[in-house]
Amino acid sequence: MLLYTKELVAPRAKLTQGLQRFRTQHLRQKYEKMLRREFAHSTIHGIQNVIEEKHIYARYFWLIVVLTATVGLLVIFSMLEHQHSEQQLVSVVETTQYPVYNIQFPAVAICPFNHVNWLRASTAEHRFLPRNADSYTRESFHQLLVQMEQLNFGKFQTLGALSKRNLTALANVSLIKLASYLAYRCDELFEPDSCFFDETKYDCCQLFVAEYTEKGVCLVFNSLISEESRKKKLISEFYPFKISTAGEGSGLKFMLHLNDTFLRAGTQVPFSMHLMIKESNQWSNSMNYHLYENTENFVSIDPMVIQTSKNTETMDPVKRRCYFEVSSQHERHPYYPYKDLPYSRTNCIFTCLQWSVIHACNCSMPLYLPDIDDTKECTVQDFACLHRHTDVFGYVKTIDQDKYIKDPRRGQLCPCPDSCNTQLYQTYLNVRRFDYFNATNTTISKRIKAEIYYGQRVLMKIETKLRYSFVDWVAGFGGILGLYVGASTLSFVELGYIVARLLWSLLKDAYAQITSKL
Repeated sequence: MLLYTKELVAPRAKLTQGLQRFRTQHLRQKYEKMLRREFAHSTIHGIQNVIEEKHIYARYFWLIVVLTATVGLLVIFSMLEHQHSEQQLVSVVETTQYPVYNIQFPAVAICPFNHVNWLRASTAEHRFLPRNADSYTRESFHQLLVQMEQLNFGKFQTLGALSKRNLTALANVSLIKLASYLAYRCDELFEPDSCFFDETKYDCCQLFVAEYTEKGVCLVFNSLISEESRKKKLISEFYPFKISTAGEGSGLKFMLHLNDTFLRAGTQVPFSMHLMIKESNQWSNSMNYHLYENTENFVSIDPMVIQTSKNTETMDPVKRRCYFEVSSQHERHPYYPYKDLPYSRTNCIFTCLQWSVIHACNCSMPLYLPDIDDTKECTVQDFACLHRHTDVFGYVKTIDQDKYIKDPRRGQLCPCPDSCNTQLYQTYLNVRRFDYFNATNTTISKRIKAEIYYGQRVLMKIETKLRYSFVDWVAGFGGILGLYVGASTLSFVELGYIVARLLWSLLKDAYAQITSKL
């Protein structure tokens, strides 16, 4: 009888553990074979070597190469993504040969130094004063007309003495209606048959219409601010006018004259004009020239077009530092309520000043600034308030100005960014003495001749756009993808396909294992 010791007999293997080990090894070989087959013809460089190399060290070498390239790809991609997310803007000269006929000829405003035609002063009393007005009221009204001769927005220093009078009887006098009635008419200022545009003679009163500006009531050519000028656009598809030529004699020409009977006796206001060059949709322009009597004035204009690319519309306007003229509702400037008056920096500033008047004096001044609905017009009783805030209304401050400039004036801070699309006019004025002779060869004084024209037939166009747009981002990503791993869009499709098949196979095997236990 043979005896078997524990040491001589090998322990019997547990069948369940052996089956699990066999099944795990089988599945690993299955997935490994699947990956080898799928990556055998991969478009991602280096993957084939990782799979097909026979020596283990060679496989590890190519695996390290592929991983290093992938890390380099991710690093460069993060830098590219950072540059794209910064949304940096760059301005480039699109062309220096942009024809002038592609842009509108600028609006030209003529604003007399003296705003009151005293031939209508007596009739103004009957029109604006009550019938039983006493002598004190008439004297106050006369002093009001004297003040309105040179009254411009922000120049309210002279209103101090008038505001000390009792002006209760004039409380119902509308300043905008009074100023419009006393303003010079077109036929009272322009010499007959003296207006030419694009070498064509026009009736001056067909070219110039009355509009409200910072200087009060002015006669403006080629504008879109007043209702009358907007009607011109509805009638003519060529309005506002454009021009294709340049040089003297090609633009706008006109002559102004003065009748001494229009002036108040003893007035010190000279026969002079403010010449304002602005865009057609621009309310006013603080930069203007002075035209003096018996002078011939030649104004040469070199325009420049600045446009912002449409690919910047998704940017925050604060970061873009400009607003588009026609913006979506969420982008509209919070202090710019107008829908029919396109946004521009100057329009925004004048609107800001109007809000300043409303805030300080609880009234508005549509005679000088864009009208805001549901606001009361300032009257003579508000002159004291306007006088107290002269240093606010007459001086516009910019953001962060106080950090660099010491100025005792209070001023009004107007956070108005530029318009994304605008036209800039660089102007040059040449003046010479002008002697006008009539048919009898007798010199007639107090004439002003002016000519406004383009200096050259082409201009510079500048475009501001994103430095890295989405297309640049895609191109940059494709470049670094090809540089580091030699991949393309098809490689991502291929990789996604392989991962999807692997996951599907794993799910099937897991489901089969679960059902076999049940």
